[in-house]
Amino acid sequence: MKISQDNPQALRNPWVLGMLVFLFVFLAANAVFIYLAFSSPPSLVVKDFYEKGEAYAETQKRIAEQEALGWSGMLMVPTNSRVNQTQTYEAVITGKNSAGLLLDSVTLFAFRPSDANADFSVEMQKSGHGSYLADVSFSLPGTWDLIVEAKQGDTEFVITRRLRIEP
Repeated sequence: MKISQDNPQALRNPWVLGMLVFLFVFLAANAVFIYLAFSSPPSLVVKDFYEKGEAYAETQKRIAEQEALGWSGMLMVPTNSRVNQTQTYEAVITGKNSAGLLLDSVTLFAFRPSDANADFSVEMQKSGHGSYLADVSFSLPGTWDLIVEAKQGDTEFVITRRLRIEP
C-alpha cells in the first residue's frame, strides 16, 4: 500500500481536480477585479470638493431668498416636443398678491445633461403682465433641463423643469 503523498493517482480523483479548478477560477477572478479596480477608478472624490461645497451653500442661500420673495412661477411647455420643431414656451411669474410681474429680463436656459455642447439660452419676450414667451427648437433628442431665470434689479427668481424631446 502506498502513502497518499506518493500516489500518482491523486490527480485523477474528480474531487482533487474540482478543488484545483475552483482555486484557479477564484484566483483568476480576483486578478481581473484587481486589474479593473486600478485601471478605471470610480472617481468618487471630486477634485474641487471645497468649491462645490461653497456653491451648494450659496444655492441654499439663494433658495431661502427666493422663498422670502413670495413669487411663484410656472413654465408651460408643449405636450409633444420633437427635434428641430420650433414651439412656443411660456413662463408665468406672479408676485405675492398673485399679480403678474413686469421684470427687467427673463432668460430660458436649456441644458442637455449628456452633452454640454448642445446647451443654449433664449431671451423670453413679454406677452402681458407676468407672461413671457420664447420660440425654441431643440437640436438633439433626449432629456433636457430647462431653467428660466427672471431678474428685476438685483432680485433673481428661478424656475426649473425637466423635459424629454422625441426624435
